[in-house]
Amino acid sequence: MKTAVIAGVGGVVGRGLADRLTARGDWTVIGLGRRPPDLPGVQTIAVDLLDAASCRDKLSGLRDATHVFYAGRFDHAAGRPEPVEANLAMLTNTLDAIETVARGLQHVHLVHGTKYYGSHLGAFPTPAREEAPRGLGPVFYYAQHDHIAERQRGRDWTWSVSRPHALLHAVAGVPRNLVSVIAVYAVIMRELGLPLAFPGTPGNYRAIYQCTSVDHLAESLIWMATEPRCANQAYNITNGDYIRWEMLWPAFARYFGMQAGPVRNVRLADAMQDKAGLWQQIVQRYDLRPLPFDQVALWPYADFVMTPDWDIMSDITKCRQAGFQRTVRTEDEFIRLFDVLRAERVLP
Repeated sequence: MKTAVIAGVGGVVGRGLADRLTARGDWTVIGLGRRPPDLPGVQTIAVDLLDAASCRDKLSGLRDATHVFYAGRFDHAAGRPEPVEANLAMLTNTLDAIETVARGLQHVHLVHGTKYYGSHLGAFPTPAREEAPRGLGPVFYYAQHDHIAERQRGRDWTWSVSRPHALLHAVAGVPRNLVSVIAVYAVIMRELGLPLAFPGTPGNYRAIYQCTSVDHLAESLIWMATEPRCANQAYNITNGDYIRWEMLWPAFARYFGMQAGPVRNVRLADAMQDKAGLWQQIVQRYDLRPLPFDQVALWPYADFVMTPDWDIMSDITKCRQAGFQRTVRTEDEFIRLFDVLRAERVLP
């Protein structure tokens, strides 16, 4: 048996990873978080990773830990970057507490992303390779990466880093999610009798983009943590294909029984401000789960994704050469996850 400690088990990556590990049967899974959810087969510890003393106290029993998957994050205020110091402190406090007691620690994995290359700042060289120069800061990935690389020197355990992009999932109540954002937008447009117009910029509609399904990412994390060739390496992890919204948008329209509309650049954070009442009518008519409107879709996130007019592409050759051959088709993943949200009565 291996023992995985998942920091940030309440997030979509942490939950997806916990599901995959428990299903395998040869892992003991322990989840950390301020308010960790009740997940089948997962032992949980409520802990504030920003509090070093609390970490030492509450994590002192993790003597059997063999693998640490760090998916925690101190999030940012709207429009501001995640604070570097707080995110570094959370990682440091976690490792200080676990490394002191877990004599059999084998591997530490950090979940990062393509902001490492400055994808959020403007056009960058694509497809981005793992050895590419860092983008302009502040990005907490850099501090965490430097810390884990320096900390590992002379230790028996190894580390790895994943760099996914645009996570796809169907976790109800987590609104920062392209699947639910697009689906709820489509349902509202259909209710208004309008075609499914693309709400982003014309350049974004045609630019190359990429996504990473959470299930796919979880499989890659397990691979990195147990494959010796991955020791002390970073890997881009995407679904394995590239998309353009202009190719997917007609498929989304067909799924929701609509006509695909033209590109109409609107700021959804503004356009959806008065739609909570309409959504409640849809919930009542179709007997959906009574989730608040602000828990089904995060409109500023949609604006963030659908505004840039530059290509966002990661080179995944490195992970394939190291042995991770798994791929999924992004269009199929959207449709599959729409179906999941329907089955869970989040969508009509």
